[in-house]
Amino acid sequence: MTLNKTSIISSLMLSSVLLLGACQSDSESTVDTTNNDTSNDIKDNKTGENPAKLPGGEYEFTKFELEVDYPDQAEALDVNYEEEKDSTDAEYKSVAEKIDVKSDDAMDQLRPLLQKLKLKEDMTDEEIITRVTETFNIEDNYTSIEVDVTFTNKDAREINVKQ
Repeated sequence: MTLNKTSIISSLMLSSVLLLGACQSDSESTVDTTNNDTSNDIKDNKTGENPAKLPGGEYEFTKFELEVDYPDQAEALDVNYEEEKDSTDAEYKSVAEKIDVKSDDAMDQLRPLLQKLKLKEDMTDEEIITRVTETFNIEDNYTSIEVDVTFTNKDAREINVKQ
């Protein structure tokens, strides 16, 4: 009986050691070896809100560029938003609103506007332009509007309207 107790206890101890060894966490760190320039990337630390992990996660597009010219001001409005697997780049310039920001500051300004856009790949060019002019409060006296959008399904649209 003593032999059986000893072998059972030995087996339990060996199993415990193996189980603890298997549960040990791996503390190795990863290093970015892609040499990507991340100096202009947005660091989104809000829980559950990181569009850079899944392109198109927050909007139905991964790229949105807008340029609006007025008779007295070229590039009066210039918006650039691009979302990739590992980064999100943004720039926002509005002469009328005296805004000229990049990166996190640009996203702070653009996030509510991009959410309001609700662009979809099945929209017509006219519908997209209407949404853009309403969302960004573009006055009717513009000389040109250029919109370049790439949807999550990789469908890219370039729309140029001149008056």
